[in-house]
Amino acid sequence: MFDSKKVQSLNELEMIVYHYILEHLASVPGLTIRQLSADCHVSTSTILRFCSKLGFDGFSELKYAVKKELTQKQPSFEQYYDAAVHVDSFLKRINQETYHETLEPAIEMIIAAHHVVFSGIGTSGILGSYGSRYFANMGINAYSIGDPFTPIPQRGFENTLAIILSVSGETAEMIKQATDFKRSGAKILSITNNEHSTIARLADYNISYYMPHEQSIYGDPYINTTTQVPIIALIELLAHQANKRMNHSSID
Repeated sequence: MFDSKKVQSLNELEMIVYHYILEHLASVPGLTIRQLSADCHVSTSTILRFCSKLGFDGFSELKYAVKKELTQKQPSFEQYYDAAVHVDSFLKRINQETYHETLEPAIEMIIAAHHVVFSGIGTSGILGSYGSRYFANMGINAYSIGDPFTPIPQRGFENTLAIILSVSGETAEMIKQATDFKRSGAKILSITNNEHSTIARLADYNISYYMPHEQSIYGDPYINTTTQVPIIALIELLAHQANKRMNHSSID
């Protein structure tokens, strides 16, 4: 329904509208533009720009297209794995020039640090181990903390960048650890699913990836199954860009 090339032209606020529509496709035809504006926390003019960039004359035409899509929808990979369309959109977005600007402060923080420490709990902790190894593979001094209860000394981290991984950004153990890192003099880079979370607000800089929140439907309903593909993409992208900058500066 949406042209992928046109989706790449969307800015950050318009991407919020795009993700909301994909996640609530069935309810969109019944919404007014003001209701959609309130649900997405953006202005009505942002929604109109969104419609225009995707080739629709206005919100009414967009709703008609969504309704038509719902009546004609055939089985697809997106139905087989719902997160696929969101991951695809994210991977396209990180190649946009505007997203390069979003990553720039994080890259500078990595370059400036003498040590990079990854930390997370559960799945995020496993990804922290992956991140530290990937950074080390790229020539960046990095390690990970697998135990969220590891005590953080009150000083000695002045040249350290702590990269905190947390889907919700509200895990109590990680909030305490982020606070302890700041107290010890470390800089904090957080990667979360929500820029308004506590950990995101504690951090010196935050990157959010905005994937649909999911919980297990087959086991414990409290287990978070939100896709982590964007985390891996961000880890690798940040490592590559930091490595490239450091090599260029050493040549100069």
